[in-house]
Amino acid sequence: MKKFLSAVASALLVGTLFVGCGDSPSKDQSNEQQQQSAVTVGMISSLNMSEQKINATLQSMYASDHNGNFVYYDNLNSMLMGLNSDSVDEISTYKSVADYLLARDQNLKLDDSHKLKLKLEDKFCCAVKSDHKELLEQINSAIKSMKEDGTLRTLIGQYINDLKKDEEPAVVEMPRVEGADTLKVAVTGDLPPLDLIRADGTPAGFNTAVLAEISKRIGKNFELVSVDSAARASALSSGKVDIVFWVRLPNSTDMFPVDFDRPAGIDVSDYYFIDEIVHVTKK
Repeated sequence: MKKFLSAVASALLVGTLFVGCGDSPSKDQSNEQQQQSAVTVGMISSLNMSEQKINATLQSMYASDHNGNFVYYDNLNSMLMGLNSDSVDEISTYKSVADYLLARDQNLKLDDSHKLKLKLEDKFCCAVKSDHKELLEQINSAIKSMKEDGTLRTLIGQYINDLKKDEEPAVVEMPRVEGADTLKVAVTGDLPPLDLIRADGTPAGFNTAVLAEISKRIGKNFELVSVDSAARASALSSGKVDIVFWVRLPNSTDMFPVDFDRPAGIDVSDYYFIDEIVHVTKK
């Protein structure tokens, strides 16, 4: 299941670590207790760094007496299977995704027992190849105008904040601009209701709605291409797609290497949404 991530995540889906505390035990007892209490965390695979480098970075985010293990997955479904089969103790995702999952699975809950050195949030944006400067400028202009005229605020309410637990985000019809270029955009389905692929294979959700608005404002046609989260960077670099949804870390933290959230040869747009990283476990 290992490939190269972040999201997250990037996906950037950050892991969580902890150990128990108490009286000072012997060395053998201490090692045994740490093994018993360490938490195994599921994360989406890294896009541009080795897992060893990611682990070392994540360790710095927690108190010195915390430790844990990470298991990397290519997509959300595999990660949820790992949680349900007890291969991992919890998974790392975004608050909006956690709310969506908890509303549809009563066996899940938020795990807020872990203490980070800082609140972790990611900024959602679009990524293009570095030599596509004009396209990046057009996307940035569209995002700016969507912020200024309230369109983004409306879409966040419709597709995220006001989404009922018994509803799925609506399918968004992509505009067709006669005679315009067609650009391919990667979608993963790994971040519902943000990036969602419905049961019939149709992309839906907030990112798709944002993309439709960008299409109208820059006069380009978009064709949606389904890829695994872990394959987004390679799909972009190889030319399989022209745009991928991306996340980047806030500029306010220096705890991460500069290449943690952006592989070489890729530039990212201004952000259009911010979400907090949280952890989900079974009840």
